[in-house]
Amino acid sequence: MRIKITFKLPGMRQVLPLNYQYPLSAWIYKVLEKGDSQFSAFLHEAGYQLENQKTFKLFTFSNLLFPPKGFRILKGTDRMEIISHELSLIITFMLPDALQNFVAGLFSDQHAEIGDKVSRVKMQVANIEMLPEPTPKSTMRIRALSPVVVARQTEADKQEQYLKPGDEDYGRLFFKNLCDKHHAWQGQAGQQPTDFDSTALKFHCLTQNPKSRLQTIKAFTRDEVKVRGYLFDFEITAPPELISTGLGSGFGAMNALGFGCGEIV
Repeated sequence: MRIKITFKLPGMRQVLPLNYQYPLSAWIYKVLEKGDSQFSAFLHEAGYQLENQKTFKLFTFSNLLFPPKGFRILKGTDRMEIISHELSLIITFMLPDALQNFVAGLFSDQHAEIGDKVSRVKMQVANIEMLPEPTPKSTMRIRALSPVVVARQTEADKQEQYLKPGDEDYGRLFFKNLCDKHHAWQGQAGQQPTDFDSTALKFHCLTQNPKSRLQTIKAFTRDEVKVRGYLFDFEITAPPELISTGLGSGFGAMNALGFGCGEIV
């Protein structure tokens, strides 16, 4: 399920931190919790699970989408000034058909206050649009609407090493994550996991210089962590159902925090 949320903003000057993904994710959980606390608790605390207990939330969202010249970066800060009175957001969910209209409806007439202890932005949901479901083919070109995160743990200290397209292991880890999410979705539906031929799975970055984005999660807290992802276009060759999982739940890791949202181009 893909929905586009259009927000209206008051006419006053508003300043938003560039690290807005985490508070935006928290707002999405809050909306879901108000409408269906059971479903929200399932996503937040359990999620879709593999046999090895690894879990996935199976939803993601784009960067905030502004009209041309709708914002400007405040020089020397980690803030942006929002100039536009309107902006939008795309959220994608892997959901059973019976839940899709219900979940989309939860966002109607909602208010949001997004930011951190330094600056916050107030906005109101003005419109909810159900977007057409993409029809994947075995080879598709996709644009990342939010940074794609692919990481591996270093042997020495078990720290996350964030990879960029072209790095060794990028394609393998990209597809391992995607296959794991697909298997978690199949398990929730009571289906047997599909075995995919790894030699038939191909990833090719189409952007010459992918844009690096460093996001701070839980800023100004003891749990603060920095996550690096990349914005780029890519071509993927895989079974259509696997590509559908990526479009529905996100590509790469940390999707529920606003990473890896993609659209067909």
